[in-house]
Amino acid sequence: MPVTDEDVMRELMTRSTAELFAPPAAIAEALRRQRQRRLRTRVLGVTGIAAAAGVAVGTLATGSGAAGPGTRPAATSASASAGATKAVELTAAQRTLYGLSTAAAATQRPAGRYVVLAEKSYSGGVIGPKTSVIDTVTGGGVTYQDLTGSGYPQPPAVLNGPPGTSPTSAQLDAMPTSPAALRAFLLAQAKQQLAQAGQEMASQAAKAGKETAKPVPVTQPTDDDLVFDQAANLLWEPNLSPALRAAVYKVLADTPGVQVKTGTTDSAGRPAVEISRTSTFYREKVETFENPKTGATLESTWIEPGGELLEDLYLSITYTNQIPPDPYQS
Repeated sequence: MPVTDEDVMRELMTRSTAELFAPPAAIAEALRRQRQRRLRTRVLGVTGIAAAAGVAVGTLATGSGAAGPGTRPAATSASASAGATKAVELTAAQRTLYGLSTAAAATQRPAGRYVVLAEKSYSGGVIGPKTSVIDTVTGGGVTYQDLTGSGYPQPPAVLNGPPGTSPTSAQLDAMPTSPAALRAFLLAQAKQQLAQAGQEMASQAAKAGKETAKPVPVTQPTDDDLVFDQAANLLWEPNLSPALRAAVYKVLADTPGVQVKTGTTDSAGRPAVEISRTSTFYREKVETFENPKTGATLESTWIEPGGELLEDLYLSITYTNQIPPDPYQS
């Protein structure tokens, strides 16, 4: 069954000592990782994120600053310097990502109010199959699951997703498609989610009459860590406009640490381009597999530092104007 942020928070609090709650930063990171595992939450309100991203957009759009070790590779084929044009050679990974961007831009967005996603997941064992129905107008929908043999309690016949559970088409279409503006948007979105998680933790601690643990110096996720996570999650959303999906690939092409493998396959044996990156903060490796012809996402996987594998595979994506019945109903 879907796990909510509240479920994760409750478990983390249970593990806390009787007098002390874990620091908000630790809770925020746990919630962030939980979201990555296809327990995906809705995109935050576009207006609030745009406001939060305002300064970053202005900064990032002006350029990436002086070159140096670890600087972001150029995302364009040429750049101006001291009044002259200097050619910049793209890496093989960047060329592949730009190729996916071009493929995605050439596709057409299917018609239909409801997106029907047939999926299979793996987390220490196959969980599924699962069929999710997303209402692209309200962000609501339902999820039908067959958990036979999974060890989970039998869920309700229909798992209801209230409005706002998934991003609506309007929310997705309001996101910027300029690569620099989209990167700033995704970074602000990630930071706002982490801040909200920390505030929630502090609020819960106050209600319980406990103090939050004093912050200690720890390695923090980098901006590139956060941008990659948000971009990988956004690619999973099925109802992106061709222009937005194309822009996500350009953001990834401009993000240090991203690795690209061509000629690979997903776990269903379909031809794919593998895009991956290992977080500098948590050391978790995130992989996303894309259709080389259309730029559509086929599969997402997460490999924990200890080797634990979590996997989500799209079996099919269709569009309809009618909510389909439960395919697993006996």
